[in-house]
Amino acid sequence: MLSEPNKIVDINDEYKQRLHKLEQIKSIGAQAYPAISHRNLSVALFLEQFSDLLKKNKSVVLAGRIVSLRRQGGSCFLHFVDQSGRLQAFLRKDNLGEDVYKAFTDIDEGDIVEFKGKAFLTKTKEKTLLVSDFSLLAKALLPLPDEYYGIKDPDLRYRKRYLDLLVNPEVKKIFDLRSQIIRLSRQYFDDNDFMEVDTPVFQAVAGGATAQPFVTHHNALDIDLYLRVAPELYLKRLIIGGYERVYEIARCFRNEGIDHQHNPEFTQLEAYWAYKDYEFLMKFTEKFFEWLVKKINNNKAKIKSAEAMLDFKAPYPRLDFKELLEKEFKFDLDKTSDDELFKLAKQKGLAIDKSWGRGKVLDELYKKFVRPKIIQPVFLINHPLALSPLAKKITDRPDYVERFQLVAMGAELCNAFSELNDPLDQAERFKEQKKLRSQGDEEAQGADDDFVEALKHGMPPTAGIGIGLDRLVMLLGNIDNIKEVILFPTMRPKK
Repeated sequence: MLSEPNKIVDINDEYKQRLHKLEQIKSIGAQAYPAISHRNLSVALFLEQFSDLLKKNKSVVLAGRIVSLRRQGGSCFLHFVDQSGRLQAFLRKDNLGEDVYKAFTDIDEGDIVEFKGKAFLTKTKEKTLLVSDFSLLAKALLPLPDEYYGIKDPDLRYRKRYLDLLVNPEVKKIFDLRSQIIRLSRQYFDDNDFMEVDTPVFQAVAGGATAQPFVTHHNALDIDLYLRVAPELYLKRLIIGGYERVYEIARCFRNEGIDHQHNPEFTQLEAYWAYKDYEFLMKFTEKFFEWLVKKINNNKAKIKSAEAMLDFKAPYPRLDFKELLEKEFKFDLDKTSDDELFKLAKQKGLAIDKSWGRGKVLDELYKKFVRPKIIQPVFLINHPLALSPLAKKITDRPDYVERFQLVAMGAELCNAFSELNDPLDQAERFKEQKKLRSQGDEEAQGADDDFVEALKHGMPPTAGIGIGLDRLVMLLGNIDNIKEVILFPTMRPKK
């Protein structure tokens, strides 16, 4: 057992004792890992129907993992859990018979057991299952962490999530919330006549986002492939192909650093709507976020975060990227040369890489000095062209694009824009990305010539959005580390 958090006491001895019990069980011809269970009721339903079951004196079969055992001579109280809840059970030698009760001595905490019995109220009025028979469903050869101490070390929790889920009930609530958010997001887009699709995870060109990709090799074809950094370019191929509303809940992969907001693999919802622009999409997005927050928050648009009460009631303020940076750094962005911009960034303490272009420097200045100050939901709009190789230019501001990000609590929740559908312009922007990559920028997008060819067949005006579902769960669950919302986050291997 874990007498202190993360300190396993006599684990080898415990394992040997349980292994011996397993041999004892097998020696009498019993099964320690049968293929079937006869459970006909969950713990939650048993508790819900308790009065009726008690009145009718009806036998039921429940099953779950034993989390506590208190043996007292010829009787035993225990607690077991299934996904729906926790229940006390009572076993008595007089009720089971001596042979069956003796067999129960080989049962340990952590074992998964099936119990047949009836509803029973103890003297303290605790709802209990009075057991008339039992069957072992799975013998646990290693002990559970101590129920009182649980597992507190984050590193151990992330590496052994199965134990984390077993002994830290609040963790399950996080992933219940995650499941609810994904389910509701899918419902919202389905209700707005979007079609859910699947696009390739293996891609010949790593495009659709500014990120360094993971590379792998396909032996049969003898070619290198990339794990997708985004599904964008394939979803837009579907718009070209005639679909007008498509979305994907996509697992994406970016070979980047790991911190409290970044994990190398993550989940996002990406959607495209033909014949719409970013102005329309902003209104659609704020309606979606208000609806979602109300759905998970008892019909309230305000939700508590670590530092503030966030108000997701639409509409949201709009802040222009250029104006926001100029206000922060006291310069005229359009009149500031690259050399002056780089000098400012160095003065601010940014470690400038020689491969960085103007757009990258602006983005890093924004992320480090401006975005952390944005608390309430805000649309950051009209980004520089250099930052947005897939977005449509603003007609009277050709150095800027029709793009927005929803930002709250210093985090980007979504990224969206009016999609670039001019194939010649797109080809030129890919050339610029290729140039940046040749200069050492490993996050520059790959030039997808096949996508340019697809654009030459014509794509209608289209608005597209990507919503980071992991960060959304973090925000709505008041959680400050992305590892808490991913069941099995990427971890450095232990030596």
